Parts: sequence; C-alpha cells; structure tokens
Amino acid sequence: MKNSMIKNDFNTLFQLTKRNMKIFLKDKATVFFSLLSPLIILLLYVLFLKDVQIDGIKNSLSMISISDKLLNSYVDCWMISGVLSVGCVTVSLSANSVMVSDKTKGILYDSIASPVKNWVVKFSYSLFNFLVTIFIMIVVLAICLIYLSASGGWYLSASDVFAVFGILLFSALSASIITVFITEFCKTEATLSAIGGISSAVLGFIIGAYMPLNMMPTGFQYVSALFPATHSSSMFKQFLMSSTLEEISKDVAVPQIVENLKKSFSVELDFFGINLQADMMAVYIFATMVLFFVLNIVIYKKRSMFIDSKHFKIKNKNNK
Repeated sequence: MKNSMIKNDFNTLFQLTKRNMKIFLKDKATVFFSLLSPLIILLLYVLFLKDVQIDGIKNSLSMISISDKLLNSYVDCWMISGVLSVGCVTVSLSANSVMVSDKTKGILYDSIASPVKNWVVKFSYSLFNFLVTIFIMIVVLAICLIYLSASGGWYLSASDVFAVFGILLFSALSASIITVFITEFCKTEATLSAIGGISSAVLGFIIGAYMPLNMMPTGFQYVSALFPATHSSSMFKQFLMSSTLEEISKDVAVPQIVENLKKSFSVELDFFGINLQADMMAVYIFATMVLFFVLNIVIYKKRSMFIDSKHFKIKNKNNK
C-alpha cells in the first residue's frame, strides 16, 4: 500500500513537471529571450569589454611579454565564467513565469487545495525549473566553448570541461532552489519580469562577472561573497582559467606574474579575508541550497495552511 502511494506521488510529480515543461516550451518568446539573455552578455564582451581587459593587463605588465593568444584565452575564460554564473540565475528566474502565471490564474491554489500532496506540487515547479535552466545553460556552454575554440584560445583539458559541466549542474540547482523561493513573493508576471531585468543588469557587477571584484572596495567584495552565484563564478574561473595560467607561467617563467593575474581577476575568492578553494565554495553553495530548501518548505506550508483554511471557511459558508 505504501509503495503504491509513493509510486502515485512520483507519477503525479512526473505529470506536473511534464505539464510545466510543455507550457514553458510552448511560449517560444520566453524560451528565446531566456537563451538570448546570457548570449547578449557574451556578445557585449566580445564587442566592447574584451579589448579593455586585455589593454589593462598589457599596461600593468608592460615590462613582461605575454603572447596575445594567451591573453585572449585568459580573458575569454574569465568572461565565460561570468556568463555561465549570471545565466543560471536569469534563466531560472525566467522559468518561474509558469509558477507565477498559475498563481495569478488561481491554478496553483486549486492544486494545493486538491488531493495532490503539497510537496508534489511544490517540487514539480522546482524540478521543472532545474530542467529548463540546465537545458538552456548547456546550450549556452556549448556556444561559449565553440567560441573559445574558434578564437584559438582552447587550452582546456577533458577533465576541465567535465568539471565545468559539473559546476553548471550544481549552479543551476542552486539557482532553481533560490529563485523559486524569491518567486513565492511575486504576485504578478510583471513583478517577476522586473526582478529578472534588475538581476540581469546588476548581478553581473555584484558577483564580478563584468568587472573583477578585486577592483571593488573591500566592503563590496565581502557583500559579494555572500551570494552563492559569486562562488559559482569563482569555481568556473578556477577550472576554466587554470590551464591558461599554466601556459602563461611557462611563457613568462615568473611565478609572481601568475599570482598577480589570479589576484587581479579574483580567480580565488576572498571570503572575509580567507581565500577559498573550489571545495569550500561548493560547501558554501550546498549550505545555502539547504537553507533555501528549508525556507521553501516553511513558506509553502504556511501558504498551504492559509489556502486550506480559506477553502474550509468557504465550504462551511456554502453548507450553511
């Protein structure tokens, strides 16, 4: 009997997730702009920001000769790290349009008041969000890697690529759990769109995607270190930029230059005076995921109790 109930719950979860996917994919404009948002960042970088960053490195290392190919690769990998970390958040927010639409139409509340278990309804939105986010971000990652290869800056090993893919999965899951919580407070799609627009413009600066965090005040860097996306960005940097750094170290044979480059582009995250490595950043992201997972459960239970109470009052009123 218990196994049958669990099987029914997971079957319902599958059907609800499938339904959410169909609704999202049916809206071609939303899918297109979800994919376009991170690609616009990449395009702006290629057209405007890349030369600025390379010129800055050349000016700071005027006495040292580093090949243009290595500099291009180094800066390209830095920017791709920002594109991937920001994209996980913006795409995840866009996917939540289905949940907000259901909320405005009353479908979400009907689902909660139905015999379907509340956790199944809630988890279906989170699962759908993660699947959409990772699908779109894999496409973005593929485009970024194709660009990196076409520009002649490919120094990545197979293990680096697999590590980046793993970080992408981890970052997308983190973004999905956090943005679903944020979306609980959005009553209309206009509110969600406003949050998405602001996050796309501001988040890149906060996490050091558009400008190295080392250029920001210390207080700003410490605030930035609280955002899980900052840790994701730094993890991407450590695996995308490490191979290029090794090539640069062979080219210049001056260890201090490599350390200065790592510091200038915040390859290692300064977490309140402590330089975190990838493993500790992963622990921090996981901890925030657990926190927001618990918060999701708490807020959804409160919402469910409110809806059940309201439904009970209406039922009693009709009976009288």
